[in-house]
Amino acid sequence: MLKLKFDPNQQYQLDAIQSVVDLFQGLPRQENAALLQAEAVPNLPPFQTLAEDWLYDNLRQVQQRNGIETPLLGSLEVDEGMVLEGAGEESWRYPSFTIEMETGTGKTYVYLRTIYELRKHYGFSKFIIVVPSVAIYEGVIKNFQITREHFRALYGNEPVHLIPYDGARLSQLRGFASSTFVEILVMTLDSFNKKSNVIFRSSEKLPGEWLPIRYIQETRPILILDEPQNMESPKSREALRTLHPLFALRYSATHRTSPNLVYRLTPFDAYRLNLVKKIQVIGVTERENFNQPFMQLTDIDLGRRITARLRTYVSDKGRLKEAEIKLHHGDDLYAKTKREEHQGGYRVVEINAAKGYLEFENGLRLTLGQSIGPRREEIFRVQIRETIRQHMAMQQKLLRKGIKVLSLFFIDRVANYTDENGIIRRIFDEEFEKMKRRYPFFEALHAEEVRSAYFAKKKTKEGEVPIDTSGRNKAERQAEKAAFELIMKEKERLLSFEEKTCFIFAHSALREGWDNPNVFQICTLNQTVSEMKKRQEIGRGLRLAVNQNGERVFDEEVNILTVVANESYERYANTLQSEYVEDGLTPPPPPTKAGKATARRNDKIFKSTQAFKDFWAKLQKHISYEITLDTEALMQNCIERINNRPLPQSIIVVEKGEFVVTDYTLELLSVSGQTCKLRIFKQDTRGDEEQRKLTCKLRDDLEKLTGDKRLRGYKIVEIIESDDTSRVVFGNGQMLYVGQVLPFQSESGQKPSERGALPPDEKYPLTFNLIERAARETGLTRPTLIKIFRGLSDRRKEAIFHNPEGFASLFITEIKNALADHIAERIRFQVHPLSPQDWGYDLEDLFPPEKEFPQKELVPGSEASLYDQVQIDSEVEKNFVALRLNPDDEVVFYFKFPPAFKFDFPRVIGNYNPDWGIARYIPRDGGKVILELVRETKGQTDPSKLQFAHETRKVKCAQKLFETLGIDYRIVTDQTVDWWRPDPAKGVIQPKMALD
Repeated sequence: MLKLKFDPNQQYQLDAIQSVVDLFQGLPRQENAALLQAEAVPNLPPFQTLAEDWLYDNLRQVQQRNGIETPLLGSLEVDEGMVLEGAGEESWRYPSFTIEMETGTGKTYVYLRTIYELRKHYGFSKFIIVVPSVAIYEGVIKNFQITREHFRALYGNEPVHLIPYDGARLSQLRGFASSTFVEILVMTLDSFNKKSNVIFRSSEKLPGEWLPIRYIQETRPILILDEPQNMESPKSREALRTLHPLFALRYSATHRTSPNLVYRLTPFDAYRLNLVKKIQVIGVTERENFNQPFMQLTDIDLGRRITARLRTYVSDKGRLKEAEIKLHHGDDLYAKTKREEHQGGYRVVEINAAKGYLEFENGLRLTLGQSIGPRREEIFRVQIRETIRQHMAMQQKLLRKGIKVLSLFFIDRVANYTDENGIIRRIFDEEFEKMKRRYPFFEALHAEEVRSAYFAKKKTKEGEVPIDTSGRNKAERQAEKAAFELIMKEKERLLSFEEKTCFIFAHSALREGWDNPNVFQICTLNQTVSEMKKRQEIGRGLRLAVNQNGERVFDEEVNILTVVANESYERYANTLQSEYVEDGLTPPPPPTKAGKATARRNDKIFKSTQAFKDFWAKLQKHISYEITLDTEALMQNCIERINNRPLPQSIIVVEKGEFVVTDYTLELLSVSGQTCKLRIFKQDTRGDEEQRKLTCKLRDDLEKLTGDKRLRGYKIVEIIESDDTSRVVFGNGQMLYVGQVLPFQSESGQKPSERGALPPDEKYPLTFNLIERAARETGLTRPTLIKIFRGLSDRRKEAIFHNPEGFASLFITEIKNALADHIAERIRFQVHPLSPQDWGYDLEDLFPPEKEFPQKELVPGSEASLYDQVQIDSEVEKNFVALRLNPDDEVVFYFKFPPAFKFDFPRVIGNYNPDWGIARYIPRDGGKVILELVRETKGQTDPSKLQFAHETRKVKCAQKLFETLGIDYRIVTDQTVDWWRPDPAKGVIQPKMALD
């Protein structure tokens, strides 16, 4: 049988152990030989205490050595308060020390070895490992068993006993208390957090004057809290005080609080140092299938007003899309989504944050994380197929290294595996049998031989049946414990090639406390959102692989964990990163409105330049338009478009990419006048490092200078030189002083590969009125729409039953596009002069004396610009101002049209806001003439080649509009040298205005 081996020289583990040992430096070793006949042998005599100021000084030295920056509190953080009500009347005070270690880096090994070291240096002998679940309880026991020989060899056969606490065997507590050897008691929090627990009652199994709890209290035990974030409720803290601890050591990867932080090994460090497997993600999603209902309650926010966050399909201009909406009490879902299926009964009647659910007036209740929607068998199939393929390929690759590959499936419902025709088991068997022919190692095996499922069971009238182990009642906890005994005791066998099982299915049983080093694939078949966080899920497979000799394998090419997720790569990576952020990592700060600048108006132009007033007199004329529709031509164009455009179709997309976190450090080296020197250092979890030094000036954008989108928001908006407080301010509100560093981390920047497959063709019932929806969205009459539908080919009409929502989207979109194009071609404008007092806009409102903008959108103007700083929205606009307008001495004035100024175009086209208003001199016969120009800045000058069709239509309408107004209009780029000349494609004479 395979036997696991342990490396005693892992430096990061030794550092974590030594950090705890050094907390008590200067404490004499406790000798307890004289207490052989005592009822209880304590860690410290009752009259002796650990001075808190001495502990605090030691803590600060350890923190400094480990590079841990914490607020200078001046004193130790301690827990103090009453013990559990009904278990005593006293209060208790003790310090806790936090050790943070990423999942899979040997946390249990570290605290077990720390026990040996504390014994060696200080003579401590009584330890209690407190765990929050049966899973971790069993895991600790198993870890002690498999490391016992290893520690005996390291510590000269030091006698260490481990006692799994069992309320039915209370007599063990007397041995725990009176022993002079090292005694470790393993307890679940549930075994002593209620006054009804047997540990607080007299028992004939433990006769004498003391209650069972007293045997523990008298030892002044050292607590080791495994996953203490699950033990922070007021009641849990009271229960821990009841044990009368000398101090506590807290071990976790995901602490909520970190009192007296001693040592930290972050996820980033663990990945970068190759202490855990690297992660790659295969995301499996279905796109463009809106034919089945979908709702998912993703979060409940407790703010000024309780808010439920719901993901569902919403109607956007006749087309469905998935979106997250916010709901409050009394909100009508239909008002948010405009979906026919949400009409009637979908008003919110309750949002219960305590119990985690949202309820509508029709009685539908969604619990937190639950989704309502299709089972999507094909998604399951693709996920299972990808997992099997990855598993078999990995096993073939690692066979010569003597490494057995395991895959772990988290499933949505136990019945989907255990039922006679359980969908997950059936699909697995089918896909395994198809795939095995390609891989010799699996060719002779059958699906039922290689898969196994671990679910708790409970007794019913029909016999034992599996249960979903997310339940927390007593019967289910006992069933869960029984299930875990099987898992933990077969750990080495699962790693051996002697055992055929290599695909493991579980519901919620395999969470904290179950780790197997050879899990290389994790597949999340959760129809509802898993109650586990992604960090917990991937934690089951982060440990470095083990070969058949029980030795760790450190090869980077071997240690890769593949997560096959039922969501997109981007969404999975973002969520996983956000969980890391919650646990201590920091993302780049979000863009803010910080760093505003004031742009000041040039009143010489605004008040004294007659040309500016005359120009606006033309722009302010009242304009109307008329459209002559050719209904037959329009309908025929609609029919041709709908018949010939490809119909949106559902596609199953498989994305594959690495999960890489990049750590950035920005450092301000120096400031001189309006320039500064910055150092950018970045390293990622692949081990890649890069360093750059930049000399920057005001308005330099680090994203553009480096080409790194993850530096978005880091645009220099202020440089301040001062004797001792020189600093720079970025557009996202961050401030950096000379000598200071600014760290952040980001998971973005990875580009997954993508491939798609078509799901099986299905027919769907038509649950909505297509003509009514189209009439509402397009404005056309029902008879016209019916004629268009009847004019379609039979084949295209038939498509409505294969993808109703896709057909509706195509039908409405193409009619709207045809209508918009039809109008843009046939629209005609008319001008109706108005006197200045009838103008629709007040120029003082459009162009106030001062304007505030986010500085990242401003560039310096010239003497001819209406404002000293000019707002720009793109690189093209920035270059147009810097290269064309500012250097041109012939420009009389120019301005950016404010967003509030718009020309009214038909709704199907959208109102129009031009870019630039310009007046420019041209020499003529010894005098001067002013050209009145409106210029639209784009990436290229051909309207028909613009990126978006609606831009083309607006430009076409604008060309007709400004021709009617007598103002020259043209599309230019920042590279158009003769930008002030008329459009060469039109060959018309520019409107001019002679100077007086």
